[in-house]
Amino acid sequence: MLMKNWALSTCFARIAEDQATKADAGLTASAYLENSQQDLEGFDKIDKLVEKYLAKKYGGSVASNYNTMKCVDLFHSKELDRLAGKLVRRR
Repeated sequence: MLMKNWALSTCFARIAEDQATKADAGLTASAYLENSQQDLEGFDKIDKLVEKYLAKKYGGSVASNYNTMKCVDLFHSKELDRLAGKLVRRR
C-alpha cells in the first residue's frame, strides 16, 4: 500500500497548481519514500506509470484536464496493483 500511496501523492504533487498543495503532496511522497525499504528503481518504475496516466486525454461535458481523476484512476488501476505487488515481492 505504501507504494500506491507514494504514486498518488506524487501524482497530486505534479498536478497541483498552488505551491502549498504542491509542497504538501511532494513532502507526503517524500515521507512515503523515506519509510519504504524499496529501492529507488522501484519508485522510478512507478513514476513512469504516473507520467503515463497524466498524459492520458480525458474529456467531459465541462472543459478540464481532469488531472485529479487521472490520479484517482491510477491509484485504483490494476497496472499499479500489479507493479506495486511485484516490487514489494521482489525486495
